[in-house]
Amino acid sequence: LKNMKKYIIIGKNSQETAASMINKPQNRREIVEPLVKSFNAEFNEFLYLNSPDFDFMCVISGQNDEDIAAACNLIYASGSFSTINWFRAFEASEWKSVYEIASNKMANYVSAKQASQE
Repeated sequence: LKNMKKYIIIGKNSQETAASMINKPQNRREIVEPLVKSFNAEFNEFLYLNSPDFDFMCVISGQNDEDIAAACNLIYASGSFSTINWFRAFEASEWKSVYEIASNKMANYVSAKQASQE
């Protein structure tokens, strides 16, 4: 898929999801993949973790923030997660471009300290 952006999603599975997985163990990646594709996105990584703060993390390639936000809101509303957060992730070259934009606009910025000394 062209012009894809990278996103990190982390979450904490709900007690209900844990009980369902014990009752009937499932490969959730296979089950959730069609939903992700419906948002014109794809999994790069799909991982479970043993952290007390979050026990799921995935890396997704997607077209825009709105699709990822919508997908996460849908999943959260389902009750599968007690928390879910998403973040845009940047490759080093993309992050350099972000700072190049900031560098080019730097002359237009006046800090609070500078303004207070005028």
